[in-house]
Amino acid sequence: MLAINLVVLLGVGALLYAGALALSRYEGAKDASVTMVKVPSTPVAMLASVDGDDALSSVTVMVLKANALVGGSIVSVPISSDTAGGVDGQRIPLTEVYATGGAEALTLAVESILSVTVDQSYVANPDQLAAVLQPVAPITVDLPIEVNTNPNSSSSTVYPAGEVALSGKQAASVINARVEDQTEADRRPTLEAVWAGVAAAIGDGVTDVPAPVIPGSFELFITQLYGGPAQSRGLPAGPLPAGDVPEGKDVEELDRPEAVMVFATIAPSNMSAANPGLMFRIEAPPGSEAKVKFVVKALLYLGANVQQVYLNGPTQDATVIYLYDDRFQDDVLGAEALFGKPIETATPEVRIEGIDVVIQLGSVYLGNTESPDTLPSTTTTTTVP
Repeated sequence: MLAINLVVLLGVGALLYAGALALSRYEGAKDASVTMVKVPSTPVAMLASVDGDDALSSVTVMVLKANALVGGSIVSVPISSDTAGGVDGQRIPLTEVYATGGAEALTLAVESILSVTVDQSYVANPDQLAAVLQPVAPITVDLPIEVNTNPNSSSSTVYPAGEVALSGKQAASVINARVEDQTEADRRPTLEAVWAGVAAAIGDGVTDVPAPVIPGSFELFITQLYGGPAQSRGLPAGPLPAGDVPEGKDVEELDRPEAVMVFATIAPSNMSAANPGLMFRIEAPPGSEAKVKFVVKALLYLGANVQQVYLNGPTQDATVIYLYDDRFQDDVLGAEALFGKPIETATPEVRIEGIDVVIQLGSVYLGNTESPDTLPSTTTTTTVP
């Protein structure tokens, strides 16, 4: 078995995670006779923007739609996200990573905090960002707050809160806009509003893509993204524990379980194994995001990885766990504490390449309002052989 450093879970916590722990440690034999299917390609690009002083102003991760490779998803990533995790007392936001390490370091940091492989990356200055956005202009944006694009300057432009129509250059100026002492948490709703406007402006597509391919450049990636419907959203981040943030540093904790859930849904082919455990696919019917997020959180906590989330799964009473080795049947029994009875195990007729375990969540678990949404408290550490 893999050696995984875990905390000792007490009381109900130990029962609750017994099954998930067994799953996270499983190394059963793979049945080569089972039909294998590949996860559809979901190319990923990172667009970062910098202002006139070369200070990072935004990071946006874009994903092409599986199979079609046209249209897709636009995800705004908080640039205040901590990349150090408190190791050696360090709290390093993405803004600082770029300031000290440049574009390459920024790409690596984004890949690390999201557990996603980036295929194409581009750091755009204001003029370059304007050029990226111009093909979808005019961009109708519902600004949540007033935006001053160049405070303390005679060239300052102020956009009031509310709906505005922006050119590519104007939208770029809004993305780069800052006022003194403004935190990234304050700026975030404005950035998300701009990208929501971009997604709406794309509509059914504004570029012609006669033969979609795996894009070999950022320019081609954007052409294909603009070629079909797109959706946008932002990732949440919140304050770090009191005393963890050096004075004067704007750094937050990214909601990693939600980030992993989002990208495992839209970019499964590009998910990376950040933990030493197995790769999971989680299936659930529409509207199950909160419960799925908790399962993602539990698996990450236990050293497993989540490669794929499918939110159009079947509706069924029992949670079904698909196994690739019958000898693992007994180890799954503890999962009843997490998913509730009945729980079933099954051998898949088709196996997804790169996936070790599939969890198909049932309504008994999804409908249980008393199931936990926080991980149990811990005391000491141990090593599980």
